[in-house]
Amino acid sequence: MPRSRPASRRAPVDEANRLKPGPLLAMALSVVVVASCGSSGVRSPIGSIPPSVGASPRPSPDLTSSPMGTAELTPSASPAASLTAFPAPSTPPASAVLVTHGRRDRRWIALTFDADMTPSMLARLRAHEVASWYDPRIVAELRSSGTPATVFLTGLWAQTYPDIVQSLAADPLFEIENHSFDHSAFRAPCYGLPTVSTDAARRKELSDGARAIAAAGGGTPIYFRFPGGCHAVTDLELVAALGETPIAWDVVSGDAFQSDPKVVVRDVLAGVQPGSIIVMHLMGAPNAPATANALATLIPELQARGYEFVTLREMLAG
Repeated sequence: MPRSRPASRRAPVDEANRLKPGPLLAMALSVVVVASCGSSGVRSPIGSIPPSVGASPRPSPDLTSSPMGTAELTPSASPAASLTAFPAPSTPPASAVLVTHGRRDRRWIALTFDADMTPSMLARLRAHEVASWYDPRIVAELRSSGTPATVFLTGLWAQTYPDIVQSLAADPLFEIENHSFDHSAFRAPCYGLPTVSTDAARRKELSDGARAIAAAGGGTPIYFRFPGGCHAVTDLELVAALGETPIAWDVVSGDAFQSDPKVVVRDVLAGVQPGSIIVMHLMGAPNAPATANALATLIPELQARGYEFVTLREMLAG
């Protein structure tokens, strides 16, 4: 059974009534880029782990994985004053080794949610082509069940929904981490994402994302997730040099563009094991419409199997 956790320090914000996007960025966009970051199908995934990145349900010849849940790519591999809101008792130093799971000798698992936001997604929101890039039902389900989770925010998402960022940061169930500034891929090809091609641009993606999260009230991230999971070994070193540890996953929920929650439930239950890091998405429809409904089944089912939900900082602290 999950251990008791402190109640939120303040009543949750009514996110459904406070989704007020921030200032419109100056842009001239004629092509909609679909965000990528974790799926298991052939569609443009917003969460798929590339075959040569992290720990996918399918083994990769380019992956070198240790029993402690870290992985590195071969050099040629490709897709392949702010508050610290969650000061872990023993926060590990930044590492240049990709973390894909926690310890396998205890039944802890971590739910992680990516909040993607590209400039084209922001343009669609401003044009009222989509109602929102946030599904409040996901957070409501986590709160009502007392389930901790880790949320990886892009900087654009944090700027667009600062009230939601502050609500999550104020709740001890959640921790907030970095998912780049505008979900640009660090390496190409990467599911059609725009790509940054220099180390200077990659450092800017990471540092601007962290600054935007802190400015929105989300604290100081210590973990970083690559957009689309696409990276090379030198990118791992770049992330660590800026004080963050790269995080991937070992369970793809398959919620990207999936309308059937039963499929998401099936995929998670098929892959989960002690120490698993599960990748899901926070945006809701149209990119991840089944996530909230899948959680309503997954959370009690995983607890019935003896798993305990923890945040990444708790899982990786020792």
